[in-house]
Amino acid sequence: MGVIDLGEVRREAPATVVPERLLPHRALLALLSIALVVQVAAAAAPVPAPRPVIVPARLGDTMFLAHNRMMMVSGSATVVAQVSRRTISTYALPSAKLLTRTTVTVSGAINQVLLAGETILTSYQVDASGTWATVAVTKGTDQTRWRQTARLIAISPEDELVLLGTDDAVRGVDLLSGATRWSLRRPTDGYIAEAGWVGDYPRWLVLLNESGRLETRDPRTGALIATRVVPSRPGRANGLIWPVDDLVMADDGGPGVGAYRLPGLTALWHTDADLSTTWTQVGCGRLICAFLHQRGMTALDPATGRELWHSDRWAYAEGIGDYLLATRAERGLDEPGLWVIDPATGRPKGDFGRWEFLAPTGDGRFYAKLDVRGEYRVHYGVLDPATLSVRLLGTVEDVSDSCQATAGLFICRLIDASVAMWPLG
Repeated sequence: MGVIDLGEVRREAPATVVPERLLPHRALLALLSIALVVQVAAAAAPVPAPRPVIVPARLGDTMFLAHNRMMMVSGSATVVAQVSRRTISTYALPSAKLLTRTTVTVSGAINQVLLAGETILTSYQVDASGTWATVAVTKGTDQTRWRQTARLIAISPEDELVLLGTDDAVRGVDLLSGATRWSLRRPTDGYIAEAGWVGDYPRWLVLLNESGRLETRDPRTGALIATRVVPSRPGRANGLIWPVDDLVMADDGGPGVGAYRLPGLTALWHTDADLSTTWTQVGCGRLICAFLHQRGMTALDPATGRELWHSDRWAYAEGIGDYLLATRAERGLDEPGLWVIDPATGRPKGDFGRWEFLAPTGDGRFYAKLDVRGEYRVHYGVLDPATLSVRLLGTVEDVSDSCQATAGLFICRLIDASVAMWPLG
């Protein structure tokens, strides 16, 4: 009978306010000892995982996952301006069947590989100043369709359209030829942001220009949809914008920000919350989550703009079912890394110890992994934030890192650099 270090799954006692500072870890454990909920016994035997499917790979090879495909890029060219020919091997998931091998010539480190029909798009860094390039190659060949010095933003295979960005413009180009279909100039003192993502492509582009003109554009045609004038903030031509799902918040020149419904830019509400040094994200459950660049977050009601709570405790959070999964900016080696918090109050409900989030299951739970310290061993399972329970699915050996959950598989790099795949079902 082996011993599994599954961490501690803890349930926190109710609180009336969001704590401004944390109790010392030992004191917190003592206070909550009677409320511990441990669903997997620490002395239980490891759950043997089924025999994995192995895909050969070498040290330096880079793995990219997208939907039901895995792309393995050969070589480890990380030096910018270094021209190299790289092989992209495409595998079907979950079968791991090799489909094609594509050769692409790049002059720097590859950071993105996307598949669109018979075309593979690769984005790479051209120089140390942050210039990016995108190259399109016919799948299964070494035939380059086109190459442009621009950042790869998104692709729409059904429209055969690629969205590219530079310091000067955002443009839509033809997937097969690279010809520009439309171009939108980037304001010299303004912003262009993507909003309302569905799958791999945004529903709208939001632009704020030098005169304080707020616009929404169609990202498939570049056509203007709606406009609105936002008061400029004294001292600069315009403020900031924060697109979140189907609305955009804009710095309107006074304290706080205003929110407008996309794509028509209908005025919704104004909040006095100071978001000037924050960034926002989609996928924060029923909230708008604004995060400080150092630590802390503010939660807003997207229907009214009312500030629901603020806490300097959390560095990041995202929605899972009826809860938020949150991480702290600063924690010790033995402190929890994954907390469950109440979206309405920001109060912690409990934590999952050292478990690490992988992917949602789609039913309010999520897949996660737990690394065994000092060993090349990883546990993986399904975690439920509603009950703070852990269902162990398997224990695997010889795992180095880079584990992900997708296409019904738990996928990890092994210590010999090969890729192993275990079914999650």
